Amino acid sequence: WEEFVSYFADGVMGKEELRNLFDQIDSHSTNNIDTEELCTYFSQHLGEFREIFSLLEDMNKKMTSVLYGTAKVYKDASRIDKFVKRFIMREILNQMSALQYPLEAAANTLDTQAREERIDIKPLDIDDIIKKPVTAIVPGRVVRRAKRQVSTMSAGSDGSGIMNHQIDRLSHLIDRLERKINFDGFRDEEVVTEEDNTLLLVQREFEVKLEHLEEVHAQLRAYVETTQGFRGCLNVSVRELQISHSFNIYEIWTTEEKYVQNCGSEVARTLLQKTAELLEKPETVHSMKIPACWWKREF
Repeated sequence: WEEFVSYFADGVMGKEELRNLFDQIDSHSTNNIDTEELCTYFSQHLGEFREIFSLLEDMNKKMTSVLYGTAKVYKDASRIDKFVKRFIMREILNQMSALQYPLEAAANTLDTQAREERIDIKPLDIDDIIKKPVTAIVPGRVVRRAKRQVSTMSAGSDGSGIMNHQIDRLSHLIDRLERKINFDGFRDEEVVTEEDNTLLLVQREFEVKLEHLEEVHAQLRAYVETTQGFRGCLNVSVRELQISHSFNIYEIWTTEEKYVQNCGSEVARTLLQKTAELLEKPETVHSMKIPACWWKREF
């Protein structure tokens, strides 16, 4: 039951609803659900998604085969051929991401609708069921997805054990970061006797036309996911303000120069081009420097 809750609690379903679902899946009435019972239950409800899962399975096999083949010949290929391979892989990744964004937007919309239609139901909080120390880890969506991908590897794979170990480390790191307050260096009064190191905090406001909310949201998600990997970017996140039909992006950069470089990047230009006609008014940007000591993370 605890494992079931940690996996299926979605911030929408209540305790009784999840308990009823658990009992339905537990066809053997053992108060324990095995893989066969899970597959049997959900396979009966796949509907039009059955073909999608079939295509994903085929694509996963084909992708694995292609990547292994590429790895064998890449080292001895010419620099032009290597460039072409890298370009093609990035383009495939972009195409796959483009499929992901509308699906995530639809899933978020359905979650919101489900919460609003039964406001009398209190969503089940995992902590209400699972009493564990603060350092214990309940894997989140990203880590669970990674573990599922590793589980598809063959038992004889030399790298599967190492991969699982790395994912466990990632899970632990994510857990610690989620519990860590980033700005914890505040002082009521402070005297700085040495050079003052600063960071750049940027707020970008997008007031969106109502009919284009999901489209802009998808573009912002793409921007955030790419920008998070840029050197000099400490954090970037999006807040949606539903009352005003607007989005705010918050970015923290090590230097102003790094931020300016990012403004000229392809992903930044793409965001501006694709959202220009979707906004009620042009994007507004505010920035300020903050003491670097305010940004502390425990690794």
